[in-house]
Amino acid sequence: MKKLCLAMLCLFGAAVGHGADEVKAAWISDDDDCKAYSWLPQPLESIEWTGGCKDGYLDGNGTLNWFHDGIHKYAYTGRFEQGKLQGKGVMEQFNNINHGSRTEVDFVDSIPHGQGIQTWPDGRRYEGEFQEGYKTGKGAKVWPNGARYEGSFKLGSPVGEGFQPVKVNIPEQTSYPNELVRYGNSGTFLAQMQVSEKASVGAIEVLRSNHPAFEKAAIRALRSAKVTPALVYGAPVPERAFAQFSFILSDRSLRRVLPFTYPAKASSQLPQEFQYDKPPADQVVAPLVYPLDLLRQRVKGYAKVAVVIDPQGLPTQVQLLESSAPAFGEALKASVASSSFSPARKNKQPSWSAFTISREFSEYESRETVIDENGRRILNKLKDAQPKIFTAAQLDAAPKRFYAPSPVYPPELADQGVTGSVLVEFYIDREGAVQFPHTLKTDNEALAWLALTAVSRWQFYPPTVKGEPVDAVVTVPIAFNLKN
Repeated sequence: MKKLCLAMLCLFGAAVGHGADEVKAAWISDDDDCKAYSWLPQPLESIEWTGGCKDGYLDGNGTLNWFHDGIHKYAYTGRFEQGKLQGKGVMEQFNNINHGSRTEVDFVDSIPHGQGIQTWPDGRRYEGEFQEGYKTGKGAKVWPNGARYEGSFKLGSPVGEGFQPVKVNIPEQTSYPNELVRYGNSGTFLAQMQVSEKASVGAIEVLRSNHPAFEKAAIRALRSAKVTPALVYGAPVPERAFAQFSFILSDRSLRRVLPFTYPAKASSQLPQEFQYDKPPADQVVAPLVYPLDLLRQRVKGYAKVAVVIDPQGLPTQVQLLESSAPAFGEALKASVASSSFSPARKNKQPSWSAFTISREFSEYESRETVIDENGRRILNKLKDAQPKIFTAAQLDAAPKRFYAPSPVYPPELADQGVTGSVLVEFYIDREGAVQFPHTLKTDNEALAWLALTAVSRWQFYPPTVKGEPVDAVVTVPIAFNLKN
């Protein structure tokens, strides 16, 4: 343990010791060390400021441009005092679920709070109250088709008479994944999505899922769900919606009490910033991809990593400690880097944490690498000299994605300027889920495993030949660059 702590301190201690209080206080500096306040801090943030600087903080009139991972996300224009936007101001949003909205509103400590107007390029418009950053209170909203609602809002959505929210009806109860029955896991799944006026679902963002098998089952259920768009006095309008599922075995005798994943107390040998009162917990657990060549050879193995989790619950450093094969180590690193956590807490505030994670790779003995029935069918097909798996060109139509989260680009790689491309091949089973993604060509092994981890979460509408669902094989290129 002492050797591990020394390694953690050497790699992470200086950066974390300097930044822990700043993250907690939500301050960020531009290239001239002029600070701005962030009320919703995100990873890989950077800013550009056009105004003056006083005592190290943004001061006076100007425009603050905000970037996440090099992508322009926000522009705040108005008067800043001690690094915070105060009074009348304008906030423009880019490249996000609001699709380029513009908000003119009163700001209190850089947070929209008061009367304001928000407009969108497609013609949507909200005029009314904002409370602590959200459209909450009395207001009116108009949609491009002329539908209008006037009344109460909560967290951006109408809540009064005349408004009917999105309805998502699952044809049948979402079943517990068969491949997890022997382990008895229980869990929840929560996601938000956009539903168009034509009832199409898009922009799915998973907010909570403590096992990839639960995510796969929930996304499959959403894909087959009967969706009714939001209605304003009977007229369909595009709106945001949430979906939540609970997974628990009905047979109590099969339920298991799983071991506590993360240490209840931090090691006394770690820096003070890591001495949390409450440990972190899983929020979204990314898949652990079993290297296909090792799986087909029935090679078992293990890997162990050390990870640092920041106060936003995101992994900032993942270091491989040991593995029985290099591919197992890269797979675990990518899984942890692509996951998110509810952060540790210290004095009731989000805190840094550091610990180790170990995983086993086994076709039948590890709940992290379980293979479902569709996967086993494809594995058996791959034993044939000419497996009955169809190419994209042989299908009735090109595969259509329903859910396709992008790969995570870890700060440690982005900060080093690591870029590259990955050519990924994977199988789409006859229910639309991705199985066994693997690399055909890559510039960087770490980026390749991050791509494989993301692709393993993807789901498509079932591929068909002559109208019948089939298994298919697909190849896609994925590029990592500092601009996108």
